[in-house]
Amino acid sequence: MGITMTKKMEKKYIPLANYFDIATQQEITLSFSELENIMGQALPNAAYLNRSWWKKTKPPLSHFLSWTNAGYYVIDVKLGTKVTFSRTQIKTTSNNISKNDENPPAYIIRAIEASDARSFIHLQEEIFQQTDFMYNMKNELDLTVQQLRKDLGYWKQLKNRTILLCILNGIFAGYAVIHGYKHSKTKHVASVRIAVKDEHQRQGIGSELLKAAERWSKQRDISRLEASVMEHNESALNLFKKLGFQQEGIRQNAIKLNDTFINEYSLSKIL
Repeated sequence: MGITMTKKMEKKYIPLANYFDIATQQEITLSFSELENIMGQALPNAAYLNRSWWKKTKPPLSHFLSWTNAGYYVIDVKLGTKVTFSRTQIKTTSNNISKNDENPPAYIIRAIEASDARSFIHLQEEIFQQTDFMYNMKNELDLTVQQLRKDLGYWKQLKNRTILLCILNGIFAGYAVIHGYKHSKTKHVASVRIAVKDEHQRQGIGSELLKAAERWSKQRDISRLEASVMEHNESALNLFKKLGFQQEGIRQNAIKLNDTFINEYSLSKIL
């Protein structure tokens, strides 16, 4: 999914450039909030106030490279609302999410930013309402935006914990939580959890999140990933095993769900 970016590109626009690089649609309309979701940061005031900011294609500013490098140009701007991008030739390269769709939706996977805290909490709540495979029940989370932002700051110091977000056409579709251990003897180990919203499942997002988690872990000298999966979560078990995780054991009656005891499988992968 990555692309080689010019040095003139501002760092905060690289996720947007990655998005347009894998997009296949001839025309794309994104709301301002969707654009900011992709970037993980707020657009500058000029983007809200001036149409010329979107139409610009000359230095010294370089934000426009995030779409012009992929052959897109802005054809319509409704300030503070939405922007429409278009290109003259339709890209024919395939997308990982859906090989059966002639114009599959574009997506990126990136590390969470402090500005994503509220959206991530909302995403978690949505997923908890859709499935009983998560370890928290609906309305059980007491995580606040302030606490999550504090945690993210601490995680950056540890350098072995993060949340990877999958953003599909500007919409939060799923996430992977990577939780590395603090103690020196186990700093090479991390647990990983994957979650995808119902409407975006069976499109390859889970696989891409897990692959991204492995890449992120390797870059931080994490050489063992661990996962815990409820025995009746067959799709998750198949996903982990497909990507090389090995089952190591069974925790008998580890989960109690609706007055029924459920076993939990322990899996791992050496990177």
